[in-house]
Amino acid sequence: MSINKHSILTLISLFFVLIFLLINGLFWIALEHFAREYEIQQHHRFHFEPQERMLLDHKPFPIFAPPPPPPLSVSLKSSALFPIWIVFITIDLLILAFYGFLLKKLSPLHRLKEAIIHFQEGDTKLNVPIKSKDEISQITSEFNQVLEKIAALKEARSLFLRNILHELKTPIMKGSLTADCLNESIERERLIQIFSRMNYHLDEFSKMEQFSSGEWKLNLQEYRFVDILDHACDILLCDKKSITIKGEDSILIINADFELFAIALKNLIDNAFKYSDETPTLIILSHSIEICSVGEPLSDANHLFSKPFNRTYESSVNGLGLGLYITNSILNKHGFKLKYQYNSGLNCFKIILNS
Repeated sequence: MSINKHSILTLISLFFVLIFLLINGLFWIALEHFAREYEIQQHHRFHFEPQERMLLDHKPFPIFAPPPPPPLSVSLKSSALFPIWIVFITIDLLILAFYGFLLKKLSPLHRLKEAIIHFQEGDTKLNVPIKSKDEISQITSEFNQVLEKIAALKEARSLFLRNILHELKTPIMKGSLTADCLNESIERERLIQIFSRMNYHLDEFSKMEQFSSGEWKLNLQEYRFVDILDHACDILLCDKKSITIKGEDSILIINADFELFAIALKNLIDNAFKYSDETPTLIILSHSIEICSVGEPLSDANHLFSKPFNRTYESSVNGLGLGLYITNSILNKHGFKLKYQYNSGLNCFKIILNS
């Protein structure tokens, strides 16, 4: 298992190791210094004190030679160093005890991190144990409450979506069956197409809900862009001839989720139709796709597409909020980028494939 160098536990451990080494190093330096001082004192005592006593007693010659000074090992074992060893060992034990105490107090952070990772993967039925009353335990308690609320909201949203899809699918299915029973006519084909599109939109809502909640797994495969474009036009019930396509003969291959990428492309083409009275232009290049249409420029607040709605632009008749947000989210999920430029009266949205 790799060590996270930015982890709090790792930083605390390194700090205590440095402190432990520093204190022990300083102790050994002080011990060596004290031993040398002790040796000098012993040397001075055994060499000079007899001569001083001889001078005081007016004795012309010393009777006995002074004994040699004790070796360093003897001085280190002296009872004079015993208190220093006691202090040194006590400090080391206190440091180790405090380190163990901090690790025990911070260990819930690891469990909390694991719980957040599991929550990110979709497990909202978590309950991190709380065993104390410190700040970390308070954070854990709040996290448990948030998980319970999110789980309840997610279940309510899922139930609401299933009910909406069920209630809408029933009349759409009945309308589709009724249209099939009509005599052959242009109106019959039109009604069948309309009901088919409405049914597709319901499926699209379900896919977008799964995508926004992180439950949608990309099914990446290589497709010809022209095939994805055909599918996007089928969703819009529009003819490719209503779009000026440059580079249609291109053999551009895209590694993408067919359904999601078609939805993203559909949103851009749909906006080009909605907010322009002229034919939009689609340009297929080797590493990008560009959709351009004549119209007013977007406000600066709409260039990032990072919010589902922008109230400075959004109104009851305008879109360019949720559609662009969904498109940008889908492209980011693929590793692509969405760029906007306004040149010579043209709103141009470019999908950059090699981001």
